[in-house]
Formats: sequence, C-alpha cells, structure tokens
Amino acid sequence: MNFRLLVVFFLFFSSLASSQELNVKGVFTGSNVYIMNPFAQTEDAFTIESISINGKPYSEAIQSSAFEVDLTHMGFKLGEDLRFSIKYKDSIVPSIINMEAIQAVSSFEMKKAFIDKDQFLNWGCTNEIGSLTFFVQQYRWNKWLTVGQLRGVGTDGLNYYRIKVPVHSGQNMFRVYQIDQSEKVRYSDTIQFHSKIKPVYLVNKKVTSRLNFSAPTQFEIFDTFGNLIFDGFGKEVRFDDLIPGKYYVNYDNTIGDFIKE
Repeated sequence: MNFRLLVVFFLFFSSLASSQELNVKGVFTGSNVYIMNPFAQTEDAFTIESISINGKPYSEAIQSSAFEVDLTHMGFKLGEDLRFSIKYKDSIVPSIINMEAIQAVSSFEMKKAFIDKDQFLNWGCTNEIGSLTFFVQQYRWNKWLTVGQLRGVGTDGLNYYRIKVPVHSGQNMFRVYQIDQSEKVRYSDTIQFHSKIKPVYLVNKKVTSRLNFSAPTQFEIFDTFGNLIFDGFGKEVRFDDLIPGKYYVNYDNTIGDFIKE
C-alpha cells in the first residue's frame, strides 16, 4: 500500500515538474500572432497545453504544429500591453513566429505643439501603438541636435507631453521623432518659435587663456580639422593649454571663429 502511494506521488510530482511556462510581453497593434507548436518527445501530442493572454484563457483550437491566435476579437485596445502565458510540456519550447506583430510601432500623429513662456515644448498626439521614446531635436548651427527625450504613453487617444528645451535668440525650430524595432523613424512637423532673448556675441575674438560670451550660452568649439575640443553651457571657456591657432565656435544661433594666441 505504501509502495503504491509512493508511485502515485512520484507520478504526480513528475507531471508537475514536466509542465513549464513561457512568458512573452508585447503590445496589441491590431495584428494577430502565429505560434509554433512542436511535437512533444515524451508524449504522442503537441507540446502546448494552454495559453492565456492578460489572464484571459485562449479557448480556440491549439492542437496543431502552427496556429494563429486571433487577438482582434479578444477586446484589447490598440497599444494595450499584452502578457502571453504559454504552458507546455517536454523540453521543446514553443515560440511566437511573428514577434514584430506585438512590438510597438512609430505611428504617432501630432495634433498641436507650442513653446510656452517657461521654455517648455508642449505637444499632443494620437495614434500611438505601444510605448516608444520621443526624442526632441532642435535645429541649431545647421544641424539637428537631440536636446531631450521622454517615454510615450503608447495608447490610443489624445496624449499630452511637456519637456524643457534650450531656447536661443531669434527663430527656433524643434521637432520630435520616434524609432521602432523595424528602425522606421517617424518625425513630427517642425515646431517654430521666435524668442525675444537678446543675441549673444563674442566679447573677444583674439584670446590667450579664455573665451568670453556676452551672456551664458550653449557652445561648441572645433579645431580646423573639425575635431570637437570643448562643448557645454556658460559665459566663459578656459583653455590655458590650447595650442595657438584658429578655432571655430558655435554659440547661441551663430557660427563664428576666434584666434588663440
């Protein structure tokens, strides 16, 4: 009798140990997924035992080597986070064939954008499909520079964002963009803003140990070969060990040069 009980317990715990779980995260993009369901080596059956998505059991047929999971009829909202729990037996792991179908897409549409009096860029957008990073760029010194970033909400509907940006004198131009797993980059339209900040100028174009600006400013300093030597923000740049010669300096919204004596 005791021997029989031991056999029963052994079989019960062996069954528990052989059941494993695959967890996969994604977002609902409006597409369905396809799952590869290998044949179990230890049993005359396919390896997947059950599937649940966000805690909802998937009740359609799964006993085939590959099958489609119909997400479009499960009531998920566009951009909603998905959590797949796939229970399977044996050591052969099932897999989602088209993972790109549940990965965030750069698809936002900007509705309104402006710079407020506190120098924050504000914008609203719709049609987000999954949470991706928004990168904020400013056009300065004949190039687009990334000046900030924040994480998108990722769900459908109108979402609002606000981030501090560096403003220079005169006309300013900004844009935001996202990039998804397919490396597709989506840019917003350019957001323009005219600042009443006074223009910054170089106090001295011939220097010995320091370069002075008329007011604190973002700056970049390059040698004649185009190598970046200094960059930062301030009203003064010290360079006692800089080799004498000509250098180029970007500051405020201006490109200039100076001589180190």
